[in-house]
Amino acid sequence: MGGMGRGRRSRWRTGIGLVALLALAGCGIVPPGVDDSTGRTPAPTSTSDQPTVPPTPGASGSADGSTTSAPSQPRADLGYRLPRLGPGDAPGLVARLAAMATPDFAAVVRWATPAGVTAFGDALDARFAELARDAASAHGVPWMPGVDIAPGGVGSACARHPLTAPTGVSLTVDCQIVAAAGSVVGQRIIVLRRDGRTAAPLERTVWYADVATGEIGDGSALYLPGVEHRVLRLLAEGLREGGSTSAASVAVAALAPDAVRTLLADTVVTADDFVVQVPLVPSADGRGRQLVSVLVPVRLLVPFLSPFGAAVHGVVAGGAPFRVADAPAAADPIDCTLVACASITFDDGPTSLTDGLIDLLHEWRAPATFFLQGVNVEKRPEVAKRLMDEGHELGNHTWNHPALTKLPDPEVRAQVKRTQAAIAAATGITARSLRPPYGDVDKRVRGVVGLPIVVWDVDTLDWTEPGSEVVAERAVGESSRGSIVLMHDTHSATVAAVPDVVDGLRDRGFTLATVAEQFGGSLPPAGQTVSRGPR
Repeated sequence: MGGMGRGRRSRWRTGIGLVALLALAGCGIVPPGVDDSTGRTPAPTSTSDQPTVPPTPGASGSADGSTTSAPSQPRADLGYRLPRLGPGDAPGLVARLAAMATPDFAAVVRWATPAGVTAFGDALDARFAELARDAASAHGVPWMPGVDIAPGGVGSACARHPLTAPTGVSLTVDCQIVAAAGSVVGQRIIVLRRDGRTAAPLERTVWYADVATGEIGDGSALYLPGVEHRVLRLLAEGLREGGSTSAASVAVAALAPDAVRTLLADTVVTADDFVVQVPLVPSADGRGRQLVSVLVPVRLLVPFLSPFGAAVHGVVAGGAPFRVADAPAAADPIDCTLVACASITFDDGPTSLTDGLIDLLHEWRAPATFFLQGVNVEKRPEVAKRLMDEGHELGNHTWNHPALTKLPDPEVRAQVKRTQAAIAAATGITARSLRPPYGDVDKRVRGVVGLPIVVWDVDTLDWTEPGSEVVAERAVGESSRGSIVLMHDTHSATVAAVPDVVDGLRDRGFTLATVAEQFGGSLPPAGQTVSRGPR
């Protein structure tokens, strides 16, 4: 992923390692009340992305997070619904989607990361890239991201989405935000494999992170090493209290240490309880099938919590609003070999409209590439600086927009050099590519300018003033993986179309990236012309 290889070191606190947690091999889990055709727990009747989370049975909370009548013993609850928080509860998380389809294989992998570059985001990106590519490799094909595959497209972070239509073999990786308070977030991952219409969930685990400190751990890291079987006794007690689950309690109590850690990896932290999904029919590896929620009061677990677990619970119980640091709009790492990318580009600015466009792109967390005219940079250096500060890519669009093939070599060089100097003076950076006005370029010009030449494969023709709706339709409907979309921040209708362009591309499954990001951060050599990113 774009955030990998940055030399960042994550402080992992995990009992079994995330590779083992989400390995594709394993026994199927079939929870009671789960639709076997989808592998999902039935959704609440509300269709909102922010469902009301039912209170823990038998508990009533006070304003300070304490309870007045909370059960004092572990208990099994077949009908318990794990919390699933919506975008309003966990703002600042960025939705990610990697999807691929062949006639007999499909994969849809969804996750969410904090905005910008974080240790948690790096770890998630790396893990989900591995999941996607391993699934394709196991089916005998290389990973090839596509669009128009996943219903709902990229969508909101960990929102509910329908599954893809049945195919020969499919892998679905879904996510749920189960905790979000202060700087702590808990993301539950569900790995589901389908063969035709038969569904089998393979793995379920919760990852916790303190995005302020970079500490990361799965559910098993919430507990002190060596106390797993003491926690297991509490789970077995909860199963026994369920009456019809006494046999399961005996089998669970006999699990080996590694299997116990696998079981505890799927721990959801609430203010009053730790909730563990326990199989009624355990297997030796701790996975098994027919899951039931066992709720263990926090007060019983206090002696067994790791410092990480105690800190996570303290923040969740405190209930402070979830907060992550703001990040520039174009600061999110992107790997265009994993997700299907497209680039939106704007020519001729900065203009009086560019500030408003920057605001829109920040609101929608949409990176873009701007090809700037030197004369306009000289007029509005502060706007060019804003573009750079937001992480957008800046390119050279000559000084005053001449047709370069009609100029002698010295004038071509002067147009490029003077613009490079203006961009550097305003922003402190050097533009790494050139977009020739009108796309007018030939072999001679390519040899003179000394920069990669970036043109386009989708022209919205916004300069003809067709209206915002038409601009959006062209940008969205004509794009394919790797597309470079041409627009201009000189037209108010174009700026007005941007939300529909961004939303429409994401709805098809595109991830927006700068042009350079489509090439892994390194543009083609000087003099080479490109009209789209690699496929």
